[in-house]
Amino acid sequence: MKTIPKIRGYIATKKNIIVFLYRRSNKITYLISLDYQKGRESIQIGSRFYGRIYPNRCDISPDGTYFLYFAMGKSQQQYEKKLYCWTGICMPPKITANMLFAHQDTWGGGGRFVDDKTIFISPGMYPDFDKQQNHQFDNYQITFKGKLEDAESWTSGKGWKLTEKQIVPSYGDKYPIPKCWTKTNGKITLIKHLNYSSYLKSKNGQTIGSYDLHSYEIRDNKNKVKYSLNDESKICLWADFDNLGRLIVAQESEIFIYQNFKNIIDRERGSRLESISNQGVDKKYIKTFDFEKLITLPHKK
Repeated sequence: MKTIPKIRGYIATKKNIIVFLYRRSNKITYLISLDYQKGRESIQIGSRFYGRIYPNRCDISPDGTYFLYFAMGKSQQQYEKKLYCWTGICMPPKITANMLFAHQDTWGGGGRFVDDKTIFISPGMYPDFDKQQNHQFDNYQITFKGKLEDAESWTSGKGWKLTEKQIVPSYGDKYPIPKCWTKTNGKITLIKHLNYSSYLKSKNGQTIGSYDLHSYEIRDNKNKVKYSLNDESKICLWADFDNLGRLIVAQESEIFIYQNFKNIIDRERGSRLESISNQGVDKKYIKTFDFEKLITLPHKK
């Protein structure tokens, strides 16, 4: 059975940097960084990780220097003992942990950059570290107290607003969970849905997991018309506006950067994103990067 690659992005708020998790298969994930200073893109293919990274428990620092992740796998073999799972803080595109917190299970783990001075780490029930100890990393104070907002889907970047909640049987009426967020660049609103009812269900033999939690669509703020970011054969599993207001869409191994949003609105409903260039739209307004092709490029000697 063919494995469908998946992408999740994390946008730094104070510098034009995006870090991507490229899940090449259920066993291998790459860390990839995109620097887009002044709108000129530079991509670095980083570490190859063997194991599982939980995308909804990861975050990027405001300045894009650090990436926080929760992992379970074989890439980290020694930390006084062989680890089952851990929270790491690294400098992308390298995933080697500059600071590491061991966990005995997956009930906790991961965290977020609260601001440019504070990091929250979710300790879980049985952390393999002392929560009472004063932990610091670089200029950050690490805290284990507090509740993450919308922990089922930590938003990346700025400008997301929770607009709707939903009731699920496992939580009950008293504990609604997020259902929908919106984010706008002025002309277009990006809508992110949390498809919790489909989470971890099986579809065509493929397990739907953390990367499949969300679906996306856009709304023309002038005409109030909505457009899906899926096409006939590929599903958009991540989308966001970068700090320049451009829409970035991820489908399988590719990301698409749209600089002219009128191109998206004018496209035919249900058409492939790649086919826009065949409908009379100037190609210069669409930038495409295929992570799989970049990874498999022969290295120059």
